[in-house]
Amino acid sequence: MRRKIFSLLFAAGLLGRLGAEPLPADPIAAGRQVYLAEGCINCHSQYVRPGTSDAERWGPQRPLADALAQTPPLLGNRRQGPDLQNIANRRSREWQRLHLLDPRSVTPGSRMPAYAHLFAAGDPRGEALLAYLGSLGVATTRDHWEEVARWVPPDETIAQDEPAPRALYQEWCATCHGADGRGGGELAQRLPVPPRNLVDDAWRFQDPAADPATERRALARTIKFGLPGTTMAGHEYLSDAEVLALAGYVQELRHGGPRK
Repeated sequence: MRRKIFSLLFAAGLLGRLGAEPLPADPIAAGRQVYLAEGCINCHSQYVRPGTSDAERWGPQRPLADALAQTPPLLGNRRQGPDLQNIANRRSREWQRLHLLDPRSVTPGSRMPAYAHLFAAGDPRGEALLAYLGSLGVATTRDHWEEVARWVPPDETIAQDEPAPRALYQEWCATCHGADGRGGGELAQRLPVPPRNLVDDAWRFQDPAADPATERRALARTIKFGLPGTTMAGHEYLSDAEVLALAGYVQELRHGGPRK
């Protein structure tokens, strides 16, 4: 027990000194230092594992040598949260800010603690951490979105019994798009660009002339992966059946009202 207490105190001392060090002038280097000091490596990996579903969820696989060349390497020893190796491909800076300030406001049921203290007045650490996260995966952005453009849900998924779409929408979408789909969710005023009015606004990223099945697949792609350069984040943890159920619900909001 004495040895365990000593180890904990020693680790706390190291982290305290690391957090107290002056931040480098380069914002990305400074953000990496914050990432280390706040212990992000304890819950997040930075390694897309070959031969798994990682590539679809977290972006293109990259050579292991790239990660090992860092000092220190940030492969991570556990994955309580999503892998961050390519996080800049799929999450905007503003989404990251909201997530760090209040994780459960954008990710229902998230176990991640809030890091609002990093954004206190005069504290540069929050913006530095955003700069670092915004650098992860920039080189693979084009490859990632080209792969996303080729994704279609398996045909057998469409034939499955769908989950309750209204409940899914209220849990995952209403915070931004509003319970009625008209863009008046709780977070709407905190976003740099208002959320899409799914009922009345013209589609920006969908073909308005598409047949219903094609439209549904395109909406499913957006729901699953988000939209590049916007605060519309993907929902990588949802099953294809859930994603398609949400896409169908959005269609109903737009074309005659949703099912009860």
